Amino acid sequence: MRPASAALQSYLAANDSFVVVDLYTFALASGAVLRYSGWTTPLTIPGTAFPAGSLNFDAAGYTSFELGPRFGRSMVTTKIGIEPTELDISILAGVGDLIGGSSLADAVRIGQFDGATVELDRLFAPPQADGSGALATSLGAIVWFYGRVAETDAGRSKIDMKVKSLLNLLAQQQMPRRLYQAACTHVFGDAMCTFNRASMAASITAAAGSSQAAIVTTLSPSPSTLYDQGTIIATSGANAGQSRTIAQLASGSIQLLKAWLEPVATGDAFELLPGCDHTLATCQNTFNNLVHFGGFPYIPPPELAV
Repeated sequence: MRPASAALQSYLAANDSFVVVDLYTFALASGAVLRYSGWTTPLTIPGTAFPAGSLNFDAAGYTSFELGPRFGRSMVTTKIGIEPTELDISILAGVGDLIGGSSLADAVRIGQFDGATVELDRLFAPPQADGSGALATSLGAIVWFYGRVAETDAGRSKIDMKVKSLLNLLAQQQMPRRLYQAACTHVFGDAMCTFNRASMAASITAAAGSSQAAIVTTLSPSPSTLYDQGTIIATSGANAGQSRTIAQLASGSIQLLKAWLEPVATGDAFELLPGCDHTLATCQNTFNNLVHFGGFPYIPPPELAV
């Protein structure tokens, strides 16, 4: 049974006529949250109309859903067991449906929605007396589906998105957790690694020629690969608060795996956090963290094991 407000439960028990509106919420890996209304107008809904734990719950304010692209979706099924359920979403986006400075389709193509969390809510409201006017939002909403984006396909006129419930994460867990391999199995900077990435952070400003996909800088780290596979965080400018993974810092340019949502202006400030290639040499020589190295560099290769 899905959680619902007391007002909604009472209304549904006493009435068989109501309006149902789909609300779509996308929490991107970058930290941006996009909310779209499935109604004919934008909606501003009390945050307490959503169950606690919802991406849209707000105990002290309101949650706004803009009138964005048109959505279509498959039915939501509920199953007993551990098989993940799926939701297929079709998005018909117009030229005015933008994410930052990029079209919605371009944002999907460059991976902005990869691994994004998706919440589908259904808002219940009393029928409008004359079929027009503002929609009452006091009854509340039900979380209808919650999952993560698994596959995307952006065509010329339509974006197809497959979302799988969080049960799908069980299929992605590495079992057993620790493997005998040369490379370190820890996530750089986690509780097993213990290295403080902030201790080697660097602050830079974007130089002339910077773009959403590459930041021009005069920084010359030692070693030169210190920030490869690391993290860049925007601390000022239009992208402030967002972060991206650094593909490579070479020839005075920081190449990003995913472009920024907003244009980068000369003088925008960024913070760089180091990355790690999970090798013994890097752990020992660059980070002096050999005691916490999680690999097995001296294990023989499979063709030599007996």
